[in-house]
Amino acid sequence: MKKRIRIVALAAAMCMLFGSMTVFAETKTFTFKIKAEEYDEGVWLARKADSEQTAYITPTSITGAGRIWVAVYDERGGTQYTYDVAIQPGETYRHTTGYYKKGVAGNTYRIIGGDPEWEVTSGTFNVTGRWTP
Repeated sequence: MKKRIRIVALAAAMCMLFGSMTVFAETKTFTFKIKAEEYDEGVWLARKADSEQTAYITPTSITGAGRIWVAVYDERGGTQYTYDVAIQPGETYRHTTGYYKKGVAGNTYRIIGGDPEWEVTSGTFNVTGRWTP
């Protein structure tokens, strides 16, 4: 009887241990160098670790004048998954954006930045930072 109780207690403890493991999303860095009316589709890829339908984009350094737009795309850069985020000088804080197309845990996504509306008013708009799909 005692052996049976120990086995049940051990099984319950193992279920609690493995059931409460925390999964952290993959956070990657990016660097955009964008001129007016151009896009920077560099290979900044990250794997989505959960089913949360929010992406985080945090510029850490911005030089240049104007504004660019950033969004999360599929791994090849062909399909946009999130709403656009505007990035402009002085905004080195975390921006959040929702997915309008379902983001799937385990899939790899790409971040793309650009100036679709001629808003970059300096020669080049440079942004470095980190992002999490």
